[in-house]
Amino acid sequence: MVAVILTSRQTLAESPRAGQRPPRPDRASGWSRLCSFPDAVAHDSASSRRGWSGVRIRAVHRYFWPDSPPYATFLKEMASDWVSRGHEVEVVTARTSGADGRCSRTAEGVRVSRVPVVAEGGRLPAQPANLVVFPIGVAFRLLRGERPDVIMCSTAPQVTLGVAVSLVARWRRAAFVYHCMDLHPEIGRLSGEFARPWVYRLLLRLDTATMRRASRVVVLSEDMRRAVVARDPGLGGRTTVLNNFSLGDDDGRPSPLPEPASGRLRIVFTGNFGRFQGLADLVACVGRLPSHVDVELVLMGEGRARAEVDRAVAALPTDRQDRVLVLPPGPPSAARALMRSAHVGVVSLAPEVARYAYPSKTATYAEQELPLLVICEGDTELGASTVTEGLGWSVEPGDVDGLASAVAQAFDELASGTLEGRRRQVREHFERTFDKDRLLERWTGLLDELAAARRVERESRA
Repeated sequence: MVAVILTSRQTLAESPRAGQRPPRPDRASGWSRLCSFPDAVAHDSASSRRGWSGVRIRAVHRYFWPDSPPYATFLKEMASDWVSRGHEVEVVTARTSGADGRCSRTAEGVRVSRVPVVAEGGRLPAQPANLVVFPIGVAFRLLRGERPDVIMCSTAPQVTLGVAVSLVARWRRAAFVYHCMDLHPEIGRLSGEFARPWVYRLLLRLDTATMRRASRVVVLSEDMRRAVVARDPGLGGRTTVLNNFSLGDDDGRPSPLPEPASGRLRIVFTGNFGRFQGLADLVACVGRLPSHVDVELVLMGEGRARAEVDRAVAALPTDRQDRVLVLPPGPPSAARALMRSAHVGVVSLAPEVARYAYPSKTATYAEQELPLLVICEGDTELGASTVTEGLGWSVEPGDVDGLASAVAQAFDELASGTLEGRRRQVREHFERTFDKDRLLERWTGLLDELAAARRVERESRA
């Protein structure tokens, strides 16, 4: 989860004028001291200078650049854009081995504050401990300094971060934006993580209360919006659909594989081999293809379902086993290069997952103009748009014969040359749905609107 703060455009700390005593350090202890910053006084006084009309934004997430999770880079792109538009932005995130110090500033001018978390491999199990430790550290940091206009957090860690950040935002009279990458505890119930009914009910009440405190709930799809409204119809008016843009990072690394043989259909899946992907069915469909269909299925990644994938490959007819290639995970640029060599990209989700999450790899495939083979319910936004907009094929989860039929159709389109037409449609879909500049404009409009409304509200109370 991420909390973001937009603050004024000013250096972190200004040198005191001659003869002027520097600000007295804060007398803090414990968590407060861990989350304090020596430049807070100078920064806050500078940010209130006359004539400045920007928005003070604080954004919170468990990870931030140079950490490797995709949202860490996604947030950096958003925060840097906000700074370039004249806003003050602070990202509150966790200290990690790849980041230096408690407080820093990126080259673009984004202030980064890092709070303590339980380290991996320590005495305490890090993941459950940080469901509590990280939100507490974030709350201490957000309570300090000048009042922000907007506080935003994501859903990592799930539920508890939103509870803590929304309460702080209410206390500080800041607009709260709840940026939901997925919906918990619904996703946890599907994965078995929140299988106990009382745990699920408690977390659902907590997260719904967080949404009610929000000025705006941002989700990635209409399916997610419907799920939010199903919790509470009153949330419909404050829930906005705003998908993520593709990060587009590419350092020029080559594909891990050469181009496929002429006439051979290459289908690629990149990412986590998780419980939600249903990759064993995708492998199984290779064994049910007509003999004339020349296909190569490439799975690039790692995860909990790797053993299941290996068993599915071993169960194929011997003359088909070499048509499935399993590659180790690589950098994003290598995965993109692999996509550019392919003809079809796979987006595979377990039943019901598409109603509570939207797979980010859809934008990545679309950026590479790669037609889609989507495994999810046909009545979801992802499944329906794939068919109605001519982006590729949609197959219900568990329908192995349906997968084989879709792959055979893709092969026929490759042989006839009509598959290129789908690439153009995918490109147009990318520009409508995942274009970075358009989405950043929408984010800026949203934050400006919320900040202006909150300032009017404060003035009316004064």
